[in-house]
Amino acid sequence: MLEPVKSLSLSLNIDKLSDTKNDRVDKDFSSLLRDNIQKVNDLQLKADSITEDFALGKIDNIHTVTIATEKARVALNLTLALQNKIVQSYQEIMRMQV
Repeated sequence: MLEPVKSLSLSLNIDKLSDTKNDRVDKDFSSLLRDNIQKVNDLQLKADSITEDFALGKIDNIHTVTIATEKARVALNLTLALQNKIVQSYQEIMRMQV
């Protein structure tokens, strides 16, 4: 009965997760935020480019345009939700009395 649990932990590589955490280069919050905002911007630019190519007739697959646009929209909505949560957290900290 213990064998399935043991095999599950081996297949998930739980031991390797702790090793890679120590080898990872830690980034500060600002560079992490900057990198992810850049990725969102890249998705927006890619969606704009694909939409322009579709309008010019270079691409005839509407699915590609729709998928690229939705990826950009979801990434932007997630970024805005994250921004709102950060602002709310900051305001909550500022309301705390020391």
